Amino acid sequence: MTSDTGCDLFAVLIPPSHVSTVAEAEGVEASKRWTPMLGLQDAVLRDCMTRLATTPAFHDTPGDPGIDEVARRLIIRLVELMGGDRPDWHDDASVFDRRTLLHLVAYVDDHLRIAPSLSDMATLAGVSPSHFARKFRRSAGLSLNRFVHRRRILRSLETLKTDVSVAGVALDLGFSSQSHFTRIFSDITGMTPAKYQKSVQRTVG
Repeated sequence: MTSDTGCDLFAVLIPPSHVSTVAEAEGVEASKRWTPMLGLQDAVLRDCMTRLATTPAFHDTPGDPGIDEVARRLIIRLVELMGGDRPDWHDDASVFDRRTLLHLVAYVDDHLRIAPSLSDMATLAGVSPSHFARKFRRSAGLSLNRFVHRRRILRSLETLKTDVSVAGVALDLGFSSQSHFTRIFSDITGMTPAKYQKSVQRTVG
C-alpha cells in the first residue's frame, strides 16, 4: 500500500517458530522481545526486504539468491540488531550455494572498473567481512582480490580483439597502471596484452 508520505509500504510476516529455528541453526539466541520494525537504514535489511518484495519471477533469475537464503540473511541480521548474539563463523566450513555465488560473480562483473570492497561484498552476502573472505575463498578457490583480477583479465580478452590501446583497456578495467595490467595479464595468460592483441588480430585478419 501507499502511505500518506507517498512511500510504498509492505510487511513481511515471519512466524516466531521460523525465527527460532533459523536462529538455533545458526548458533545465535533470538531476543524474546521484538520491538517495532527498525527503519531500513541498515544495508543488509534494505537489500533483503527489497528482494523479498519483488515478484516471484525475479527469484528464478540466474544469479539471484533464493528466497530461503534471503530470508535467512534477514532473520540473522534482525537477531543481531535486536541485541542477540552474533554468529561465530570461525568453524563454518560451508560454501556459498550456486545461486548466491552466481549473484556475487555478476556483481563483481558489473563493477570491474571500481572493484567492490570486501565490506561491500560481505554486505551483499549478508555476512561479516571476515566470514565472507573465508567463505568466498572456499567457494571460488581464490581470494576476492585475485578473483577480481581474473574477471578483469577475462573481460580484457574480448576487449583486446578490437583496435584499442592497451593503456585504455587497463584504465577501463580499473588497473592502477598499464604496467600493473601487463603484469597481472602475463601472470594469468603467459603473455603480454600487446602480444595477445597482435596474435588475435593476425588470426582475425
